[in-house]
Amino acid sequence: MALFLIEHTHTTETCPTQNPEMVKQLRSHVTPENTRRLGVSILGDWVSEPEHTVVFIVESDSPDKVSTFAAPFAQMGQVSVRVGLTCEDTAKACLGE
Repeated sequence: MALFLIEHTHTTETCPTQNPEMVKQLRSHVTPENTRRLGVSILGDWVSEPEHTVVFIVESDSPDKVSTFAAPFAQMGQVSVRVGLTCEDTAKACLGE
């Protein structure tokens, strides 16, 4: 499984918190049941409402599955998806372990 960082930003005007239906849809989108169905596992998430920023750390076997998971957030603003490693995995690779 690969590790991915998803970063999403939006404007005050497109903020989903202004639309209760959108909040409900996004809440159901990030449930363990739905993410499992999409082939993604959320390891952590972080929201800064004043900065209109959302961050997810996820695992998946496919960048396409991560992009599919992130797609609803792109309706409201920018989304970037990057692949990476944990600190431990980086250390192991550097040390040849």
